[in-house]
Amino acid sequence: MKILIITPAYNEAKILEQNVLKLVQFVRANFFGQEYKIVISDNNSQDQTAVIAKSLMEKYPELDYIFVPEQGKGYAISQPWLLYLNQFDVFIFLDADLATDLSALPKLIAGISAGYDLVIGSRYLKESEVKKSLGRQIFSLGYRLILKLVLGTKIKDLPCGFKAANQKIIKNIVPQIKNHTWFFDSEMVYLAERAGYKIKEIPVKWAEPRTVDDKSRVSLLKVSLLYLKEIIKLKFRKI
Repeated sequence: MKILIITPAYNEAKILEQNVLKLVQFVRANFFGQEYKIVISDNNSQDQTAVIAKSLMEKYPELDYIFVPEQGKGYAISQPWLLYLNQFDVFIFLDADLATDLSALPKLIAGISAGYDLVIGSRYLKESEVKKSLGRQIFSLGYRLILKLVLGTKIKDLPCGFKAANQKIIKNIVPQIKNHTWFFDSEMVYLAERAGYKIKEIPVKWAEPRTVDDKSRVSLLKVSLLYLKEIIKLKFRKI
């Protein structure tokens, strides 16, 4: 199978090089003999992300770089997915901070190979190992409860930034997605579930990787309000 891995990046100059190198080394060691490409999708970064990414691309032939001017994580994922649609069989994205341990990456591909349309990392399976702050624990609990009550989803972990899809999802579901910010992949999973696609959740190891001076720049309160707004939209949206 031909594998495309997207890592969306917005102002990730501090961590980009070391994490991309980890990804390259892992893929080289575990995907030997398979055809793959890793794309750094620069979501209009204002720091040195582009310089670092282009420098890495010159050193590692499996790397590519795309600049996505439209602001939003969803654009950074969907545009390269759609660009390479007819060239690959497995479409993966993982967050640039590598919060999800790469050891689960082969399981994403195995799930697609086994006939699932969408395979997602889940922090809420019994086998998963998760380290997160109290604030994130409260946010996650509330978010999961709202999703279950309002949307009736059976998926345990919609927003985890570690997913793989096949061509059917890219062709039929991704163009339907209306939100291109942090809610993008939650909407993708929900739409796929509603449409009856085969979805598999896999256990992962997940930890907040950022240092004290480089915490995620995403406000949990801001994201909570955004997610709640989008969940209500989906509830009343004709699909």
